[in-house]
Amino acid sequence: MLWLAARSTLYREPGRPDRLIGVTFDISDRKAAEDRVWRAANQDPLTGLPNRALFQRRLEDALARAEADQTSVCLLLIDLDGFKDVNDTLGHDAGDALLKITAERLREFVRDCDTLARLGGDEFAVILVSPLELQHATALGKHILSRLCEPLIYEGRMISSRASIGVAASPHHHRESRELLKDADLALYRAKTEGRHRVVAYAPEMREATERRVTVAREVQEAVREGRIVPFYQPKVSFATGAIVGLEVLARWQHPTRGVLTPGYFGSVFEDSELAIAIGESLVTQVAADVRSWLDRGLDCGRVAVNLSSAEFADPGLADNTLRVLRSAGVPTKHFEVEVTETVLLGRSTEEVASILRQFHEHGVKVALDDFGTGYASLTHLKRFPVNHIKVDQSFIRDLEHDRDDAAIVAAVIGLGRSLGMKVTAEGVETKGQAECLRQMGCDYAQGYFYAKPMAGSRVRWLLETWTGQGASIPSPSLAKAAIGAHIEIIDFGPDNRAVPPWA
Repeated sequence: MLWLAARSTLYREPGRPDRLIGVTFDISDRKAAEDRVWRAANQDPLTGLPNRALFQRRLEDALARAEADQTSVCLLLIDLDGFKDVNDTLGHDAGDALLKITAERLREFVRDCDTLARLGGDEFAVILVSPLELQHATALGKHILSRLCEPLIYEGRMISSRASIGVAASPHHHRESRELLKDADLALYRAKTEGRHRVVAYAPEMREATERRVTVAREVQEAVREGRIVPFYQPKVSFATGAIVGLEVLARWQHPTRGVLTPGYFGSVFEDSELAIAIGESLVTQVAADVRSWLDRGLDCGRVAVNLSSAEFADPGLADNTLRVLRSAGVPTKHFEVEVTETVLLGRSTEEVASILRQFHEHGVKVALDDFGTGYASLTHLKRFPVNHIKVDQSFIRDLEHDRDDAAIVAAVIGLGRSLGMKVTAEGVETKGQAECLRQMGCDYAQGYFYAKPMAGSRVRWLLETWTGQGASIPSPSLAKAAIGAHIEIIDFGPDNRAVPPWA
């Protein structure tokens, strides 16, 4: 395209007609430079989409027009799930290719009057204007998810892509751009916490939940400083011998006015890496001291298992720090185990997680895969990570006696564990009938209220000293139940939340 500029003047000469004299200039270079400057300020260089600055202006303009016309504006925030893993495993070129393809696929769903933008990283946004409303935006989000989950091939390798979407609308929610963005962001957060790969529309209670989460995090920070986040212990019992073969550590908050609180109340704080690491370090230190005290009294506590949250793997020194605490306390690693859920294995760079788990494994710390069967690609995880121990999620144990499907799943997991040389623990065992079914299936260990509720460290010594076991029969849980019931009341603010990975 050729750009021209003209400069002219009116020339008058006595006795002659007026004449217009002008000069034409080629300003194509100047226009190209101006265009480059505009693009640099307003467009994402990788995808060519509007950037955050241009998106913000268009959102404010759309809201102003909607206010004047009494129409609506819908906002979708789209975040790719597992994008970091693509960068870490296939390289940043593959990540860039995925972003470009994502942008192309998203363009298929927007009209000329709408705006599609890349806000940064793996986050995109769509502004939909009238006549589309909230229900249309939600439906569009579902179509977008279906399109984005279609795999793509990059240099001969298949890349799988999934996304989470948060939706908000004006005037249904907020009319001001900053607040509407916050609404959509809260909906996106809910989509991710509910399992990802879904569309969630904003609801007012999401702000209330956020405010509560911020308040709880502030209180937990203080509780950590004051030593009020403490370990409770629940025993694992051998079906073969009836003996206690280990303990699982469960975090409890000794609240000054509300009593003992479980992660069902404060588990959201484990999403904060800094706070999760601080809690983890505090608990490991207390656990090491407890184990050393039991060993000094000649009591065999087996392996004590500590749950590791996804956020804790943000610390590359996680294994080193934990092993240093054990050495300082004089606790052999044969008495220690770490538990991770499949959510942890999916949530961060798999190579970082694998490296840390291998370090634990090489130093004699066993690795357990918790809540087995409730995540994704369980068999892949058993192959890729140094797993020694499988824990069957309580959701499969609850109806074990009456649900043939649950019984078949549990039997299959037990057989898989036996074939791979792994121990299998059934979680959430609450009845004698469940325990008997598991024993007949050949399950190794059991854990649950049938044997004992979680107890303070001060009660574990009594439990280990008085637990008798009854050979291959089911041991009587009466002593443990009496010990806990008479000593302390556990206040649960919500279910015994297995959906909260850390310390639950």
